[in-house]
Amino acid sequence: MPAALAIVLPAAGAGIDETSGPGMGIAFAVGAVVGTALAATLSSRNGWWWVLCASPLLVLGVTAAAELLANGDAYRGKALATGSAKWVVHGFPVMAAAAGAAVLVIVVRVARDRRKHHG
Repeated sequence: MPAALAIVLPAAGAGIDETSGPGMGIAFAVGAVVGTALAATLSSRNGWWWVLCASPLLVLGVTAAAELLANGDAYRGKALATGSAKWVVHGFPVMAAAAGAAVLVIVVRVARDRRKHHG
């Protein structure tokens, strides 16, 4: 379930952004951040590591898939390398926000667990 949320919400946001205008926008960013936060909320302690590590790769992967599906002809030859670099640079704030959301959720969960166990 956590993995599905981490994938489906950014993918839905990417679909919304691609159909409403060129490139990734606010729907994708919100989907990535909320999906990552929910995945961290629903994951076990062992799963937190995967949520943190996977969030940047997931943002990049969903961005690449959405752009290639929507504008595949624009990314032929050298344009693919240029597009890939653009996806990383433009996606970095979303990657950082998603990872930050996961860290925030994890910190809150750890603090709650400590408070619950220590009275």
